[in-house]
Amino acid sequence: MTSDVTALTSGWEMDTRPVDVVVISSQVAYGAVGNTATSRVLTEAGHRCVQIPTVLLGTLPHYPTVHGGAIPDEWFSGILQDLVDLEAVLSARYVLVGYLASPQQAQIIAAWFERLRDVAPDVRMIVDPAMGDDDVGLYTDPAVADAYAEHLVPLASGLTPNRFELELLSGGEVSDVELIRQRAETLRAPDGWVIVTSAFSDAHHVGNVVVEASGTSELSNIRIESRAKGAGDIFAATVVARLLVGDSLDEAAVFAGEAVAQAISSASV
Repeated sequence: MTSDVTALTSGWEMDTRPVDVVVISSQVAYGAVGNTATSRVLTEAGHRCVQIPTVLLGTLPHYPTVHGGAIPDEWFSGILQDLVDLEAVLSARYVLVGYLASPQQAQIIAAWFERLRDVAPDVRMIVDPAMGDDDVGLYTDPAVADAYAEHLVPLASGLTPNRFELELLSGGEVSDVELIRQRAETLRAPDGWVIVTSAFSDAHHVGNVVVEASGTSELSNIRIESRAKGAGDIFAATVVARLLVGDSLDEAAVFAGEAVAQAISSASV
């Protein structure tokens, strides 16, 4: 698609490849999480992505000192709209949404995505609802969980919550694979899918549950103990990267699980 606005950008860009993925998540100056992790995975796989931060921090919030904060709503919504107005993201096949700093950001993304879909009807939203996990609990505003469920889950073709986040989104505890499947089905779009990460584990393995219209799969990887953060970001980005090259969902999930295991193993050395 061409326009007078697009013509204004001609000649200014070093990288003129079409954008494949829009990633929307946290941004840290030092730390392999959020946009830093997802953009690296996608870029190394050969896909062009653009990054929109929901929050900008110096370091991981787990450290004793951290500075920064949420991107102002006016900036956030304006940046998103600029990308559509310039027709910079009309080629995107996926919008990958991760960590949100406030419930308002979920509303802004939902409204923006519907406008994007009007001009790019084939784009799909994947939501990695980064809200917490078993070892640290909830690390965002509790109202964000409700905002994900209300504004983004209905628009999502795919979801990648961990077990803890599935409970938050679905409103109930999950104690076995069958309950995970049932809860995931309440969130899954009719033609969509849900991958629940860290769904089950034992002393040697950790497993993911893939729920789609054709059925449910249980996939496992070697368990590696680590406090390192960013596994969910790597997993979600790798799934998107593999879907972009034509993998089935199960193939993408297996590849992503192996990528996370490798990353954790490298971080633990």
